[in-house]
Amino acid sequence: MARQKGQQTHHTSEGRATCYTCFRPSAHCVCDYLPPFQAHANLLLLQHPNEWRKYYSTAKLVKQAITNTSLMRGVTFPAENLEEKIACHDTFLLYPGQDAVDCERVSLSDRSLIIVIDGTWDEAQKIVYRNPILHSVQRISFQKPLVSTYRIRRPPKGGYLSTVESVAHLLTLNAAVSGCSHKIPTYQGLFTLFNEMVNRQLKHMGREAEIRV
Repeated sequence: MARQKGQQTHHTSEGRATCYTCFRPSAHCVCDYLPPFQAHANLLLLQHPNEWRKYYSTAKLVKQAITNTSLMRGVTFPAENLEEKIACHDTFLLYPGQDAVDCERVSLSDRSLIIVIDGTWDEAQKIVYRNPILHSVQRISFQKPLVSTYRIRRPPKGGYLSTVESVAHLLTLNAAVSGCSHKIPTYQGLFTLFNEMVNRQLKHMGREAEIRV
């Protein structure tokens, strides 16, 4: 059952109230900013262990907001676990490559599964390399140039997107071809959620001015 607005639990640690749902200080909690929703395709996040320890891991935002999202954490995953998930769906891997198909050219549905790698570029490469079953999954990517609004720190290279931005762009750009244009305003709420998180962190750090990337 979906958590109702205002029902997240908080506890106090060393004098600081913390949200049990997102494990952020209550002042930074954005759990109620976007009501949970179901996307028109299922998501599987393969998260590098280092990401979970990061305070502002944006995969947490995806998992909280999109109800048909599952998450597996590791670098090398049991092949039978991935095979089971892949076999039950029309599966795609959101990852660049010469054979990647533009996400605006693929029709997705509730029978589809999108695998999203959560980690730095090097960590993502390691996950794909160490799990050969991913090599046989059709890749999808973005043909349009996209710019991140993650203003807390500069990305190592241009064109890098956070996990929540990647998912938000994928769902928004794919909605029309999949007959789900009515969901676009909801998907765009992911960008609002992400920017609210960034704004609160910048305010906490005393850095109201944006870092230009």
